Amino acid sequence: MKTLFNTFLLCTALFCAAAFTQSTNSGFRSLQVDAGKVSGEIRSFQGLNGPPIPLMAGLPSLIQQYRDLRIRQVRTHDLMGPSEIDSRFEQSNGELAWLIPDSAQRAGVVKVGNASIIFPDQGADPENPASYNFAPTDKVLAAIRASGAEIYYRIGRSWGANVNPPSDFDKFASVVKHIAMHYNQGWANGFHYDIRYWEFWNEPDGLFWSGTPEQFYSLYEKTVRALKSIDPTLKVGGDAKAFPYDDGGYREGFIDYCAKRKLPLDFYSWHTYADSSADPYDAVRLAKQIREILDTHGFPKAESILSEWNLTPDFTDDEKARLQGMENAAYIGAVLTYLQDSPIDHAQFYRGDAAWMGLFDLRGQYFKTAYTFQAMRKMLDTPQRLPVAGTDTFGFTALAGRSADGNTIQILISNYVIPTGFKPHIMQMPPELVKASPPMPDFSKVKSLPPRTDIVYRDNAGYNLTIDNLPWGKKAFSVKRYRISRTQNLELVEEKSGAGSNLSLSNSLAADAVELIVLQRK
Repeated sequence: MKTLFNTFLLCTALFCAAAFTQSTNSGFRSLQVDAGKVSGEIRSFQGLNGPPIPLMAGLPSLIQQYRDLRIRQVRTHDLMGPSEIDSRFEQSNGELAWLIPDSAQRAGVVKVGNASIIFPDQGADPENPASYNFAPTDKVLAAIRASGAEIYYRIGRSWGANVNPPSDFDKFASVVKHIAMHYNQGWANGFHYDIRYWEFWNEPDGLFWSGTPEQFYSLYEKTVRALKSIDPTLKVGGDAKAFPYDDGGYREGFIDYCAKRKLPLDFYSWHTYADSSADPYDAVRLAKQIREILDTHGFPKAESILSEWNLTPDFTDDEKARLQGMENAAYIGAVLTYLQDSPIDHAQFYRGDAAWMGLFDLRGQYFKTAYTFQAMRKMLDTPQRLPVAGTDTFGFTALAGRSADGNTIQILISNYVIPTGFKPHIMQMPPELVKASPPMPDFSKVKSLPPRTDIVYRDNAGYNLTIDNLPWGKKAFSVKRYRISRTQNLELVEEKSGAGSNLSLSNSLAADAVELIVLQRK
């Protein structure tokens, strides 16, 4: 009788194991998660460029969408007027016409943009509150706060505005100081927003600065000293470099100037787009180099901020489908996961709203790319990071987390591949617009990150996932799988039950795709 009972127990155990363990598949990636070991905390890189309210006619309000994605920071760049000190927009500007081809829409942006700058009369007294036009910027910053995000204030100008250095550096610095006083200390019927990050300029090595590096250093020096004079705890830095791999005046030159003059440099900011490589690991490679430069040039405590990133910077209609589609969604999933182990402190995707390169359509509906940010937002609900084995740096990533109460485990898998036959894509301004644009820098001598030559895709047709040491012991749990693919938008694709402290799953997941797996104790 005892033998029969033991046989029954063994058969029952084998049946249960078979019910919740799937056979493995060759050609699939083997992933292992240890749910009993916390290796750190999942970091939020839910930062965006682009405001949650319309910057031009026809765009939707996205305050709720930003809240739903739990956007952490919004950078005030390319707001086309609000937050800017001395920008000037002209209908005939070639860069602006390239960005906004529709003449009527561009005319609206020019009109509203020029009416929205903060210090419209450069001859006015910066000490006088009446010299300021705060209302348009007040509206945008209030919307950012209403979305639950932190304001990351970019000091400088938008795409298509003037690129000349300010006429009076001392006055410019004083205006910036009073802007900080207005938004942090209540000056001029202002606010107490506690804006921490003040980023000086945008891409001076690109299309936003026509002065010399030395002029740039001088303006930064006056501005950072003015800001620190009212609040030493403010974090001030720059220079939002367009080509971070390129050395020279706006990388080592700028950093060394700050070190020599003992200027605060609380963070160094930079940008990267994968238009020359389509490689999702580029940001990590660049971040390691920048971290080393900061450490060895006198700023080991300075933060490294990736204040713009995307698959491509090409905002033209030819690239819309790629920017909004599954290739970019999988790329974003891989990058957001790689950033977890990078020496990057903050990152702001370009961009979040429904303007060019945004995450949403004109009705506020999600593109594929927004669903990836939504999946990563869900991962923040299980912030205790769990170790994962079996990933690579080529595009097959996995991030695992556990809730504080131990009742939920989540795994986010991204499978991205560089398109077959990919060739670098460099956007070119139409010749008829070049004549109406400011003088272009010579980009032929710019150093770019060399593409990797060792990328080989193996076992990436799906995954064989094992999860050990589930925290609920022998208790029952549910298993749900959600997928982003060319036909699915983070939709539930499977739901079943399990029991015990281990789980094995095996599923196909062809690139490009993202999958969120949720285990929850019953």
